[in-house]
Amino acid sequence: MSKYWVITKEVYKKNVKSFGFIAMVLSPLIVMLFIGGLIYYFSREDVNQEPVQIALISEEAGLSDVFQGGDWNLEVDESITSESEAEDALVNEAIGGYLVIESEEDTLSIDIVHAGELSEYIPMFSELFSNYQTMLRAGTLDLTPDQVMSLSEPVELNERQVSIVEETLTTEDTTDTMVQQFGAYFVSIAIMIFIMTYAGIIAEEVASEKGTRIMEIILSSASVTSHFFGKLTGVMLILLTQLSLYAAVGLGAYFYFRNSDFVQQITQTIDIGALLQELMGFTIIFFIAGVLMYVVLAAFFGSLATKMEDVNKAVTPIVFLALAGFYVGLFAFNVPDHMLNVVFSYIPLFTPFVMPFRIAAGTVSTLGIWLSVVGTIAFALLISVVSLAFYRSNVLIYSDTNIIGTIKRSWSIMKSNKQAKRRRAIN
Repeated sequence: MSKYWVITKEVYKKNVKSFGFIAMVLSPLIVMLFIGGLIYYFSREDVNQEPVQIALISEEAGLSDVFQGGDWNLEVDESITSESEAEDALVNEAIGGYLVIESEEDTLSIDIVHAGELSEYIPMFSELFSNYQTMLRAGTLDLTPDQVMSLSEPVELNERQVSIVEETLTTEDTTDTMVQQFGAYFVSIAIMIFIMTYAGIIAEEVASEKGTRIMEIILSSASVTSHFFGKLTGVMLILLTQLSLYAAVGLGAYFYFRNSDFVQQITQTIDIGALLQELMGFTIIFFIAGVLMYVVLAAFFGSLATKMEDVNKAVTPIVFLALAGFYVGLFAFNVPDHMLNVVFSYIPLFTPFVMPFRIAAGTVSTLGIWLSVVGTIAFALLISVVSLAFYRSNVLIYSDTNIIGTIKRSWSIMKSNKQAKRRRAIN
C-alpha cells in the first residue's frame, strides 16, 4: 500500500507543479475574465452613452413632458419648432430624428423621420403615445386618473406548465427544469473537456515510462496493480484539485460581486440553491463516473503505446467515443424521448452525456434514473477490472504492430498466464 501512495504522490506532484497544469487551470479563468470584462465594458458604455437628440413638431402643448423620467436614452431639442428646421438638423446630424405629431380631437397621427438611429425606439413610441392618446380620450369622457388606470390595467396571467404522467396532470416547476437543463449542459461540456485533458495526461504518464524502459524498473519493486491504481488516483486527485480551485474562485467572486446589479439580476432569475442542489445530485454522479470510465480506458490504451509519438493514436478511439456521446446528448436535449436517446441513455459509456438531458426534460422515471446510475457505476468498476487485467499483460510489451495487434497479443499472454496459474495450483 505504501508503494501505491508513493506512485500516487509522484504523479500528483509532478503534474500539479508543471506549467501545463497551471496553464490548463488559468486558461478558462482568463477566458471568463475577458468575456466578463467585455460584458462590463459594453454595459457601462450603454449607461454612459450620450442621449439621442430628437425634435417634436406639434401644436400639442406638453408633449415633451411625456419623455421625462423614463429609462430611454432620448432628449428633446426644444429649440426646433418647425419641420424645416428639423430636416436641416437631421441633415447636419444634429439630431437623430424628429416626430411630426398631429392631433384631431382625441386622435393622434405621428410621422417618425430618422436615418436609422430611432429604429429600436419605435415600439416604445407606440406604447408611449398610445397611453397619451388614452389620457386625451379620458379627459374628453371626464374620467378620473384612477378610472383611466383601471381601464388600462393589464390582465393577470398565471402560467402553469403540466406534464401527463399515467393519465394524470402533474404540475412542473419551470425554474427547476431550467436549472436541470443548465446542469445537463454543464456536465456534458465538462465531461468532454476533462476527458480530452485527463485522458491525455494518464496516457502520456504510462507511455512515457514504457517508452523510456523505466517501467521495467518500477514494476520490479511495485506490483502492476499498485502502479495502475496509483496512476489513476493521482490523475483523479489532479482533477479534484482543479475543480476545487474553480469552486474557490467562483465562491470568492460571488461574495465579492454579490451586491452588484449584474449579480442581483442573475440571482433573481436563477435559484442558486436549487442549481447547486441539482449539480450535487445525479449530475455530479454522472460527471465523476463518466470521467473515471474514460480515464481508465485512457490508461489501458496508453499502455498499448510503445512510444510517446503513439499516444495520440492510442487515445483516438476514446476521443471518438466521447464525441459520439456528446453529440447524442445534444440531440437528446431537442428530442429527449427519441428511441435513439432512450437506448443510448442506458449504454454506460454514453449515459453521462445523455441521461442528464432526459432527466431535465422529465422523460425518464425515477427507476430509470437509478438503473442508469447503478449501471454506470457497475460498468466503471467492471472496466477498471478488465483494463487492469489487460494492463498486466501489455504494460511490458514492446511492439511495432497496430493497436489491434497489441490487444490480441495481450489477450494471448493473459490466457497463457491464467493457464500457468491453473497448472501451478493443480501441482
